[in-house]
This record gives sequence, C-alpha cells and structure tokens, in this order.
Amino acid sequence: MDRPSWWSFIPANIPLPLLLIILYLFIIALGNLFALYQYIAVEPNLLTAIGHFVSVLLYAGPAYGLLKLKRWARSVEIYLSLFSVALGLFLMFTGAFGMAVMIIVPHGLIAIYLLTDKCRELFGLTGNK
Repeated sequence: MDRPSWWSFIPANIPLPLLLIILYLFIIALGNLFALYQYIAVEPNLLTAIGHFVSVLLYAGPAYGLLKLKRWARSVEIYLSLFSVALGLFLMFTGAFGMAVMIIVPHGLIAIYLLTDKCRELFGLTGNK
C-alpha cells in the first residue's frame, strides 16, 4: 500500500517508536509556544517568555533533526533526556514526586530507545562510532 502524499516529509524507514518520540517532542514544543504567546501578549513577563522560547528551541530543534535522521539531533536529545532524568531525580528528592515521575518516565524511555542498537543503525552509527 502506498503512503499518502502528505506523508512525504516523513522518511519511510522511521520506526514507530521514533515517530512517537518526535510527536511527543513537537507537542511539548507546541505547548511551550502557546505559553510563550501567553507571556508576551497576554501577561507580559519577559523572563518567563525567554524561558519558554528556549524550551521551544530545545524541544522542536531535536524533534526536527530526529525527523530528518540527523546524528546531531540524536546526540542532543540523548543529553537533554539524561539531563531531564537527573532533574526529575532531584525533584523527587525535594518532594515534587508527581512532577518527577512525569519527567523521568518519558525522558528515560526516550534515552533508552535512542541508545538501542536498532536506533544507532538507523542513524548510521554501527560498530564503535
């Protein structure tokens, strides 16, 4: 069965787990984009707006790179996910258990998948590279 033409921007060899990761990252970026608008147009707060702008870049950038199967995007997302897991562990010990779980689980799963041999092969990283 042929893919619809509007799917042409998605490489045919992207597996479902990677597509779900990309979708998750774009959804988080979109949420931060709405928050950015909120803190620019509705309730002006420059510092918070800058934080949301940086979050949009840190989520949308790697998501786009992963969609295009760029090695740099995989590396950046692994580091960001591992940093997020560390942040979640810190939050867990400060009492924000629910927030910690919501950070650790998705970012831990993202890091685990991106470190698999199947994912490494997808990005052209085989052997000891």
